[in-house]
Amino acid sequence: MSGNYFDNKIQHLDVELQGLLDLPMVEKIICHNATEYNFRINKPQRLNVTSQEKAYNNSNEINIGYGVTYNPTKSPHILISGGTGSGKSMFMSFLLIEFLKQKSTTYLCDPKNSDLGSLSNYFGDKYVATTPNNIARVIRLAVDEMKSRYDYMNENFIYGSNFETHGFKPVWILFDEIGAFQAYGTDKKSKEIINETMDRIKQIILLGRQAGCFILITGQQINANNLSTELRDNFSLRVSLGFNSSEGLRMMFGSATPDVTIPIEVKGAGLLYLHGNGKEQAHYYESPYIDSEQFNFIEELKKYIPEQSRE
Repeated sequence: MSGNYFDNKIQHLDVELQGLLDLPMVEKIICHNATEYNFRINKPQRLNVTSQEKAYNNSNEINIGYGVTYNPTKSPHILISGGTGSGKSMFMSFLLIEFLKQKSTTYLCDPKNSDLGSLSNYFGDKYVATTPNNIARVIRLAVDEMKSRYDYMNENFIYGSNFETHGFKPVWILFDEIGAFQAYGTDKKSKEIINETMDRIKQIILLGRQAGCFILITGQQINANNLSTELRDNFSLRVSLGFNSSEGLRMMFGSATPDVTIPIEVKGAGLLYLHGNGKEQAHYYESPYIDSEQFNFIEELKKYIPEQSRE
């Protein structure tokens, strides 16, 4: 761009360039002296999940397919949005098993008492919560663990260390449908429980990284009513599955909302933003594909559930 009449035209060549190249545009970056259009030439591979022999993952990295590797120590916390039939539950099931493969302590919060809540049959009631009081208890357990880890690390101080240095494994909270949890606040007492729990969730989001305490939150719609913008920006991995309105995308991705409209035509597909991966905006993504005839989720889960979870 050179400060003349054509600069505005240069910034709005999306349709023309896609038609000329016959390629999908994945990102547009407007710089001070140029506009950069990025197109996908080679389609990344969608991960096809199949049953395998029991094998633990000794690294913090998780291959979530479509050319994306996730590491919570570099990019803490996960936020997933998606309506009915978007593939959100399938993606969360995949991540749950991946966390267990890393020998993580995993807590499940399901205020709607649906898929995650039913897993109390395998994890036990200590690790699975469906009522406001039990969810508050689980979140309190995770915060207490985080604080005790910080106390230990301070007593055994090593400059630049984190939970791994001191031999701790990750702690994960999977919180399905946070909006449904907040909807329980219908009277003074229940509102107090909701507010106290949300305050503890905020502590985990802001302080959990170094202690290895992470949270995954899902919702059909993520907005300022169920998650403030301040907290949303602390989720380093954000995934919106299925169709989402332009306003919904802005609430999910903020300044990382793509400038171009990206069609979502595959179940389990959507937009993904990973902080620190070199992309300024959310881009097209297809979550791992699980064929129920080839992959038995419960049988796979049983391989990795720790014995203490079943007590």
